[in-house]
Amino acid sequence: MDTRLLISPREACYRLGGISQRHLWNLTRRGLIPCVRLGRRVFYRPADLEAFLESVARQQAEAAEHEGQGHGDAR
Repeated sequence: MDTRLLISPREACYRLGGISQRHLWNLTRRGLIPCVRLGRRVFYRPADLEAFLESVARQQAEAAEHEGQGHGDAR
């Protein structure tokens, strides 16, 4: 079990399924994934990455459910 409080952007990208660092930075800049700055260095909390993934999964499940309800009624 990893007990580190902070991880590097590179490790965060790996944990998010191998996304690019540019994509991670865009998500951070848009406020979707918070970061911790210590001096000039940027770190991420593993709990924040997990919360982001749970949020994305929940949104996708809701969208799929919404799509399923709308079809078949109007013909």
